Amino acid sequence: TGAPKVIEFNCRFGDPETQPIMMRLESDLVQHCLAACSGSLGNESVLWSQDATIGVVLASEHYPESSPTGLPIAGLDAGSESVKVFHAGTRTEAGSVVTSGGRVLCVTAKAPSLSEAAKLAYSAASNISWQGMKFRSDIGWRALER
Repeated sequence: TGAPKVIEFNCRFGDPETQPIMMRLESDLVQHCLAACSGSLGNESVLWSQDATIGVVLASEHYPESSPTGLPIAGLDAGSESVKVFHAGTRTEAGSVVTSGGRVLCVTAKAPSLSEAAKLAYSAASNISWQGMKFRSDIGWRALER
């Protein structure tokens, strides 16, 4: 009939969009997953923070194409209560954290406003470095312009 057909449906946590979403979750994710498995999810109350969150992906120089690996990463102590650094393309080598892929880290921040969250995330991202690191500077710009 020419109408679109569903050929696949994925229900999973996406990367990197899950990181900012999960920073807002105030209730217990494991409890919600167990309730879903037992068919009692409807009895659960999912509690969300009203704070804004934002995630900034730090990538290797040639991402999404082949990226150099084994590059030492500095500044990983940039995290705090409001800022989390999620690892993706990293590994430990001789006691140091090094790159192991194109999308290396996601710096995620939570604050009362999106502009505050963006400042926190970009400040933390600017304190992290490795040879050839890059990240977009326009994450959330449409929402910030409102």
